[in-house]
Amino acid sequence: MTDSEAIRNLRLRKRYRLQLRRHGRCWACQFRQQSADGYHCKGFTARQGSCDTDGRLPVFRFDAAVLEGLRDAQ
Repeated sequence: MTDSEAIRNLRLRKRYRLQLRRHGRCWACQFRQQSADGYHCKGFTARQGSCDTDGRLPVFRFDAAVLEGLRDAQ
């Protein structure tokens, strides 16, 4: 890995962690929906951040498009 790739990866990780702190884990889920209260499971406003512990569907699935939006411009 070159130095520029390492720097890009570091920036990407920092941006991702910042967005998680700001918006919660639902921000990076495929089944997210945004409302005035923030991100939550699509159709379940009370399920914010508890999708892996309550045993109901949908379960958290990472949305790869989220990372593409955080990458450095090439």
